[in-house]
Amino acid sequence: MTAASASISLNLKAILLRTRGRAVRTLLLQDVKGELHRNVTAPALPALSWSTLQKSLPENFKVDRLNLRLEDSVTVVVLRDIALSASEIETGIFSAGEVMISSPLFRQSFSGVRGATNWQDDRLTIAGLSLAHGLDVQSLTVDLSDLDDERLGLELEVDAFGGKIRANVSNEWRSQPSNWNVAGSATDVSLEQTSQSLGFTDHVDGMLHACKFTFRGDPHDPSHATASLWTELTQLSWRHRDADVIMLGAALYNRQIQLQQLYVKQGNNQLTLNGEAGFPASTFDWFNPDFRGTISASISNLGAFASLFGADAGDFAGEVAIEGTMNAGNRKIGGHLNAAGKSLSVLKMPVDTFATKLNVTSNTLEIEQLELRRRDDFLRGEGKMDLANAHAYSGKASVAAAKIGDYLPLLPSAWRHIITAGAVNGDWSGTGTTGAHSGSFHLLGKALRLSRPADLLPFNAEVQADYSPGSLFFRQAHLTNEHASLNGFLTVADKYIQLQAIAFDLNGKPDMRGNVFIPLSLTKMTGGARWTAALDPAQKLDVDLSVDPTDLGELSTALLGHACCTGNLATRISVFGGIDALQGWADVHTRDFAMAKDAARLSGDADVRFTSGTMVAKASAQLPGCDPVTLQATLPLRIPGPADATETESLAAEINFPAVFLNRLPRYLSRDAFRDGILSGKLTLANSWRHPSISGELQLTNGKLGATPLHLSDVSGRLVFHGQRASVDFLNLGNQEIDLSFRGDLMFADLHAIDLELTSGKAVVDLGHNHGGECINDIKITPLPANESIVASIDRLAFHGGLFGEPWTLALTDHRNEPNENGADAAAAGRSFPFCTEGKGVGSILILGCEPRPKPTPETARPRRKSKHR
Repeated sequence: MTAASASISLNLKAILLRTRGRAVRTLLLQDVKGELHRNVTAPALPALSWSTLQKSLPENFKVDRLNLRLEDSVTVVVLRDIALSASEIETGIFSAGEVMISSPLFRQSFSGVRGATNWQDDRLTIAGLSLAHGLDVQSLTVDLSDLDDERLGLELEVDAFGGKIRANVSNEWRSQPSNWNVAGSATDVSLEQTSQSLGFTDHVDGMLHACKFTFRGDPHDPSHATASLWTELTQLSWRHRDADVIMLGAALYNRQIQLQQLYVKQGNNQLTLNGEAGFPASTFDWFNPDFRGTISASISNLGAFASLFGADAGDFAGEVAIEGTMNAGNRKIGGHLNAAGKSLSVLKMPVDTFATKLNVTSNTLEIEQLELRRRDDFLRGEGKMDLANAHAYSGKASVAAAKIGDYLPLLPSAWRHIITAGAVNGDWSGTGTTGAHSGSFHLLGKALRLSRPADLLPFNAEVQADYSPGSLFFRQAHLTNEHASLNGFLTVADKYIQLQAIAFDLNGKPDMRGNVFIPLSLTKMTGGARWTAALDPAQKLDVDLSVDPTDLGELSTALLGHACCTGNLATRISVFGGIDALQGWADVHTRDFAMAKDAARLSGDADVRFTSGTMVAKASAQLPGCDPVTLQATLPLRIPGPADATETESLAAEINFPAVFLNRLPRYLSRDAFRDGILSGKLTLANSWRHPSISGELQLTNGKLGATPLHLSDVSGRLVFHGQRASVDFLNLGNQEIDLSFRGDLMFADLHAIDLELTSGKAVVDLGHNHGGECINDIKITPLPANESIVASIDRLAFHGGLFGEPWTLALTDHRNEPNENGADAAAAGRSFPFCTEGKGVGSILILGCEPRPKPTPETARPRRKSKHR
């Protein structure tokens, strides 16, 4: 502490002759600056020092411009521009430019504070301080009269926001540890004004009607202290939470905490809790309290009461009554609880009645009864759980729901988007521990509807299953509707899925029979893994299925209620072995297959043989009025697909399509890309998937395009393959306005890096003036405007990309009529444009112009000769 000046007037008579009276008459200080930091480890002052300090208290004192900072752990008090004067014979003054208090629970500052002082009998009283609107300190008294006995006192009386706050605090440190005595009370304090004055961001309303608090002892050793608290809050409102009355009474005595009452009243809702607990001997014991008490609740509006604890009032409704006892100690919990409710709504799900009975012993939680009922729907259950180490449990439950759609929000999220409607009833029983569970369930469903496929007809189901660690076995799985029936046994294990004795009947006739074993882990797939990563190569695949000749129109009508397709299908599959060395065969035969609203029909046959990871296939497809398309192939089979096959494994294939009329293709194949044309050719493939060698030719004659990005209507072309390259003999594109012809080469030595180069017989111009590197998502070819001067024509179009996800780019090479050494023109000679992919933005359109098609010249009309008649 420092001061610019200090003046002390002494009473030498009292000092030298030791007469009665103060040793210091007057103390004057100016421009005082100081900091006070509490040091717990510093040695205490001796008793004589405190006696001397009290004898040195002056008769009069005055302090001008005091700036003081007080720090105690995380609490800081800052006093700025303080002026203080006091006298035993007249009233003094107190003023403060700013008083700032900062602590974890309270942060506030007050400025321009003024008041009066009184100094009598070693007691300094500051009165009449107005801190804020509604907050006035009537008196603040610091009692220094017992400093020689090592005691300091503080008395406070405040008018706070319509109410009164009184406090009396004293500290005695003659004996260690020091002893604190605290007594406080508050009446009729407005919580709304308090929250506004303290700057709370949340609106708080209500009143602190009454509060009393006492404490005696050492704050650092509360286990040997005594304390009491009684408080009553009325008309409390905070964050859409309302309560009429909240009363709390508690006492600490002889290491026992007695909860005399916790009472909450909200309209007709009431909750009462009382009991007692031993004061924890250590910090860890706070998490393991020794408590005995009773609870009683009568709740007529569950939604409003739930909102008091932060829930959405709209999610709950109804009446609940609770009675019970509870005790806890030595890490054990016991008690008995009865709860009943009616006209409930839980998470917006109506429940007519609810009842439960719970028993808790030192090691066991027992559910004697649990029942929820809504009209004829119900959930009943009972069970036991061991609260010891393994948490072993056993239980059983039964459920019935006439409309499962009413309970979708209560289902697990994985089920919520599958089943949308129907009636369900069933039973469950099970046992288990923390690490292992087993049991069985039996479910009956009527008129069930699934979200996928959305138009599937309602069906009935009966499912009976047993589950154990790592396995779920459906002893019965029967799905039926009026026209179809599916039966079988299903096992879902950690590393495989098995379907046995599959039997599908259509209108009473056997349609499909067989067995399936797939080494696939559904656990990995639900965890986000791809199905290829969920396959187990250590196990063998086994599929044996046969489908009798089936009318697809009859099948789709039976499942969907309407014929989504027509035709006939028959197949037989028998495949087994490791996923990289499959053995077996498969036959597929379809006749006159057609989709709804599509007149094009397709017939086909496929004969496939599997030998040690190699697939030999023969297939043919027939469209009405077209020559059949045939395929013969010998391929290395690598699950999940050819992209994962080794580059050294060879393939051989031959595909022949003498004449395919494109206007007769089904729409699910053509996607309306072609309106007419004839596709013919014959191709032979060799080498590997990534580095194929292709020979043969492919020709499109008189092709008529549908809606395509090129905005063209006519296309014809011929492609001749020579091993790992192909020549584009001609590619003619056009419409009513333009006629454009290209020639070029196709290089595909590596299917990850394919190059196609095209050159045009006519001048092609970039009309969009796109900058190189700009992403494009469309190419449009239009007639060249009459007033457009051709400064540079596109000499070559080069496409580069891959078949397995590699991005594609288009490079343009400009040819200039006259050589120009200008740097900008030279840079424009070659430009490259990536095709837009997902995440690259909207992109632009590459507009190419060419000379328009010549208009036909009208011929001069010749006079018709008159015929001669004899």
